[in-house]
Amino acid sequence: MNSELFAELKKYREHSNKTTIKKMLRNPNLSNVFQKLSITELDVIALIADTNPKISDLLPHVNMTQGAVSKLVNRLVKNSFVEKYHKENNQKDTYLRLTALGKQAEKAHQQFHVELNKQLNQAVKNFSEKEIETATKVLKQINKVRDTLD
Repeated sequence: MNSELFAELKKYREHSNKTTIKKMLRNPNLSNVFQKLSITELDVIALIADTNPKISDLLPHVNMTQGAVSKLVNRLVKNSFVEKYHKENNQKDTYLRLTALGKQAEKAHQQFHVELNKQLNQAVKNFSEKEIETATKVLKQINKVRDTLD
């Protein structure tokens, strides 16, 4: 593999948006309680916003055990981001939905992704369609290799 490409892929894999997201959550217009959220918690909040799932429905979307997801959800409940409820016709299963505070966190999380997408679009605007197509093919092949390792 081209060593420069390998170095860039390594840098990409190791990059974390954690600092950027934490900075965004320190926005004075948002509650200080947002600073307690982890990246994983924000991702779970996004999943809950989309579907009002059961805890077990979250498992295919996160790389965690059911016990770890349960603990994470309980933290979100304790910090008033999420609430648990039962459907009228199903008292067995516990479902999740966002509270008003959880909806605020999800809105901030979405705004982060909007800004990130703007920056990414800006970063690739000077490349031709052919160059983007080639880069896409390379990344698809790399992702196929990574998928076999999971």
